[in-house]
Amino acid sequence: MSPPADILDKGKVLMSYSDCATCHKATDRKRGPAFQDIAARYPMNSTYIDILAKRIVLGTKGAWGSVVMPPHPALSEEDARTMVTYILSLHRGD
Repeated sequence: MSPPADILDKGKVLMSYSDCATCHKATDRKRGPAFQDIAARYPMNSTYIDILAKRIVLGTKGAWGSVVMPPHPALSEEDARTMVTYILSLHRGD
């Protein structure tokens, strides 16, 4: 699955206006996992995009050890899916 460039651009913009950088960095672990580590763990498909988007909106804990992902209830699931699509596009391969 190769997402269209406009979706990836929108995801990047949405993330730049979010609080994601408070806990995440592109390539290095901060409080939460690096975006590239997330992309390496989860394949780019609609099932994982939906799962991860729900985790962003509802919050989660335990997916990356003891780190808690706070909920983001003001974020629509559609915008969260767009952001996840961008994050998963950062996979560099092995």
